[in-house]
Amino acid sequence: MTPEDSLFEIAEIAIGLAGFSGLVAAFVQQAGHVWRVEQKARIVFLIVMSFGTIVAALAPPALSGASSSPAIIWGVPMVAFSVFCVVLLVQWIRLTRRHAMKLLFPQYSIPIMALAMGLQVANFLSGIGWMLPYSPTLFVFGFLTILVFGANMFLALLQSIWE
Repeated sequence: MTPEDSLFEIAEIAIGLAGFSGLVAAFVQQAGHVWRVEQKARIVFLIVMSFGTIVAALAPPALSGASSSPAIIWGVPMVAFSVFCVVLLVQWIRLTRRHAMKLLFPQYSIPIMALAMGLQVANFLSGIGWMLPYSPTLFVFGFLTILVFGANMFLALLQSIWE
């Protein structure tokens, strides 16, 4: 499978993650459940992360029609997505600290977040041409770590609802 094919699959997975998050929100709200702050934050985080992932995954194929330069096709989406993800992850850390949210599955969440953050930094450096210039494979791995973090977040949402 080429990195370009992987991007379409990643976009589909992100759509599924957003859809399942929406379904959980709809069914739980219908049952008369009152949302807690951390549950609302997780839903919003999952939706924002999913749509950002979809846009970034579809950007390289869209940009390939406008330019043949790897700096445009891969570099621009890599830089944009890595900045988006780092900001999102930092905001998540700040939000959990500010509202004293309980970190569910810390033995998995912390290493996943650290790996995701590290790969986003590597993607940024690749996107600006400093390290493995414009590497589609690195870009795909960056997406995968964010999707794994999103799946972990989704499981934490389900756990917080079932408590």
